[in-house]
Amino acid sequence: MILDKLENIDTYSNLHPLFKKVFEMIRKTDLSQLVPGHLDFSGETFYMNVDEVALRSEKEACLEVHNKYIDIQIPIKKSERMGYLSRKECGKIRTQNEERDYILYDDAPSSYFKVSPGDFVIFFPQDAHAPIIGEGMTKKIVIKVPVV
Repeated sequence: MILDKLENIDTYSNLHPLFKKVFEMIRKTDLSQLVPGHLDFSGETFYMNVDEVALRSEKEACLEVHNKYIDIQIPIKKSERMGYLSRKECGKIRTQNEERDYILYDDAPSSYFKVSPGDFVIFFPQDAHAPIIGEGMTKKIVIKVPVV
């Protein structure tokens, strides 16, 4: 997992062959003007979901992992808390959907952290994460980058 400020995003360009393109797209886009929905990028294998969602309590938020995609999550309107647990520490699977690339676990996060507008977080397949914790509504983007 990586948590940092958007101004430092280029520091991580060499961690994945597509990160440089993804980070360029982030820099060139006025994220606050994005309309909720699914965005595909012509000729690219990564995509973006723009979500306006209700934040939830820690008890309602469950840990999730992805096998096929790396998540880059960026809050736009409001800070949110996220939970974390190493995937190796996860036990009982609550549900999974291979087609939609997620596994949900019943375990509790080992730690929580705050992600604010201007920040980003990258979750790799080994990172179980419980996002969108808080109160009220938020707008965020989640960029899905295929694992290579």
